[in-house]
Amino acid sequence: MAEDPDIVAEVSEKGGVGKTSLTAGLIAVAAELGLRVGGVDLDPRSTLTDELGITDPELSVNDIFYVDPDKRGERPPDPAVIAREAFVPAGKDWPSNVRVLPCVRKFGNRETDQTTGMEFRLKRALWGLREEVDVLFLDVPPRAGGKIVGSALIATKKVLIPATLTDDGHDGATEAMTSIQHYTVPGGLNEGLEVSGIVRSIVPRESEYRQIHQDWSDRLVEDFGDLVLPTIIRNYAIREVCRTGSMPITAAPGREAKILQEVYREVLFHTLPHLKEMS
Repeated sequence: MAEDPDIVAEVSEKGGVGKTSLTAGLIAVAAELGLRVGGVDLDPRSTLTDELGITDPELSVNDIFYVDPDKRGERPPDPAVIAREAFVPAGKDWPSNVRVLPCVRKFGNRETDQTTGMEFRLKRALWGLREEVDVLFLDVPPRAGGKIVGSALIATKKVLIPATLTDDGHDGATEAMTSIQHYTVPGGLNEGLEVSGIVRSIVPRESEYRQIHQDWSDRLVEDFGDLVLPTIIRNYAIREVCRTGSMPITAAPGREAKILQEVYREVLFHTLPHLKEMS
C-alpha cells in the first residue's frame, strides 16, 4: 500500500508544448509496470480527460476547488472526501489500474475565485488518494502565475517541463522556472519541490528538422544546462491517433508507437528512478 505516492506535474506557461501528451504517455508506461496510476486534469480544456476516455463526469476537480459562497460560516467540504468520490476508472481502452480526476470547462472559473485558501485544496485532495494510488501525474494549464498552477506547485513533489524548439517553448520553460522559484525559496510553500528536467517535446522528425530547431535546442541547453534531458520526444502522428481514439500509446501498433513508448519510459525512469527496478 503506497501511503506516500509519487506526484509529478507537467508544467509550462505556454500552451501547445506537449504537456498533455507527456502526461498521457507517462500514465500509459507507468500503468504497464502494474502501478496504480492516477491522472489529474487541471486544464479546463479537459484534453487529458478526453484522452483518458472520460465523458460527462459526475464530479470533477472543479468540485474539489469550489466552495459555495452562499454557505459562508459553514465548514467547507473536505477535498479529500470529494477526491475519492471523483476519482474514476479511465475509459474502456485504458488498463484497469488507471484512474482519473477529470476536469470540466467551468473549472476555468476558479482562476478568478476569491475563496480563501483555495490553492491548498488540491494538496488535501491528493492526500485523500494516498491509499489508492502509487503515482499521480498532474496536467497543469498554461496560466502564468495563476491560482490553478499555484495549487499544483503546492501539491506536487516533482515537475517536468516540456518545451518545444520554438520561442514559445523556451518562454514557457523560463516562465515556469520563475513560478517554481517562488514556491521553493526558503520558507516557501513547497521548499522540497524538485524540477526533474526539461523535455524537448513535439520535436520535428529528422526530415523536417531545421537549423532554427537546433538553435532553440542549443538555447535551452545554454540557459538550463543539465536540466535539459537527453531524451527527445518527436512529433509522430500516432500520438494524435491515440488522443483521438482515447487509447494509451502502449496499446498502439507500429514503429512510431514503439519509439514513443521507449522515450516515455526514459523520462519516467529519469523522474522516478526507483521504478526502473520494476521494468
